[in-house]
Amino acid sequence: MFALSTQKNKFSPLLVVGVFFGLLVITTKLYAETIPVSFQQCVACHGQQGQGNQQLNAPALAGQSVSYLTRQLNNFSSGLRGAHSKDLLGQQMTAIAKQLNKNIDIAQLANYINRLPTSRLVKAVEGNLKNGSRYYQAKCGACHGGQAQGNEAFSAPKLQGLSRQYLNRQMENFVSGIRGTDKQDKFGRQMAMMAKTTSGQELKDIMYFIAIQEVPEK
Repeated sequence: MFALSTQKNKFSPLLVVGVFFGLLVITTKLYAETIPVSFQQCVACHGQQGQGNQQLNAPALAGQSVSYLTRQLNNFSSGLRGAHSKDLLGQQMTAIAKQLNKNIDIAQLANYINRLPTSRLVKAVEGNLKNGSRYYQAKCGACHGGQAQGNEAFSAPKLQGLSRQYLNRQMENFVSGIRGTDKQDKFGRQMAMMAKTTSGQELKDIMYFIAIQEVPEK
């Protein structure tokens, strides 16, 4: 019995190593399979990790809620967003979204992008923090959350991690009627109404408050 026990112990480390590498291969394969094929269409502009690219005017997507991502992809696909003649960047996104399978691709993309770690590389811009906090909480916080973390109960997206460039462009689009005018776009119309209530230094201070909000680790 003693000899048999010794023989078993002699090979146990090899068995452990073998099992470990076997599990590693399986885990790696499963992880690779979770990346939707359609995500490769997003990488060129939005980055491998969905971190966005300011030079291409592509916003960060990583960590955004599944419901918001799903809604926007459907809006682009259906023409509720990106159809305006002056929304050239929106038109680019519309062309991509129309190629997606609504029953498969959109759900896969939304779930995958939601799990990507949010970028922490957003640099703060100049502004008055005290005023920015006050203005933000009065006009934005009720829907988008006290720290711009978003609020699914109100279908309001996360603003943390988004560049000032992108946020300013969307505010201009809402104010000018490029975005949020379609009667079927309920949430876009709400935002268009709110966007008209702020401008100038007040808006700059709100952007400053959003920019310095801490992006939580996932």
